[in-house]
Amino acid sequence: MPVLSNPASARRFFDRLAPTYDRINALLYRPEWLSEVREAIRGPRVLDVGVGTGHTTGHLEGAVGIDLSREMLRRARYRGALVRADVIRSPFRPETFDTVVLAGSFYYLPDPAEGFRAVAGLLRPGGTVVVLSAATRLLAPLVRILSRGEYAVLMEGAGLKLERYERKGWAVVLAVGRKG
Repeated sequence: MPVLSNPASARRFFDRLAPTYDRINALLYRPEWLSEVREAIRGPRVLDVGVGTGHTTGHLEGAVGIDLSREMLRRARYRGALVRADVIRSPFRPETFDTVVLAGSFYYLPDPAEGFRAVAGLLRPGGTVVVLSAATRLLAPLVRILSRGEYAVLMEGAGLKLERYERKGWAVVLAVGRKG
């Protein structure tokens, strides 16, 4: 299991990283990639898993951001609600959201199949999941790297259908799925 797939390790790591997170994120994610994530969002009820400082969905009034890191939430600039929570043990009712966004957070989940099942349970029928994730094997000791086929199988096992998979440069992938 990659080092940061352990929730306690990830929480400690991001608590320490919080003061410099926005500067580092600006180097890792191009603005056009984040724009594509935002364009894939459907409906007013949005959950951002691993919201960090709110750089992806912080502008959305009806969005809810969750994160394990208290320091990230403390620094977040967010128009919607912020909750310290884990998507696996979510405090939300089933079928609450139109879109669930995991921008730079999916690969931290200890069990990707369980992660997609949890996400699918939170989505309304026809809901969308949007994943922006690492795609370079150089990061494999730290985070989980998935292929197109792995995304398709994991999503299908959770009642989701992979509708879009695009490599963004050498290091990032955008995957979009829809709930049956």
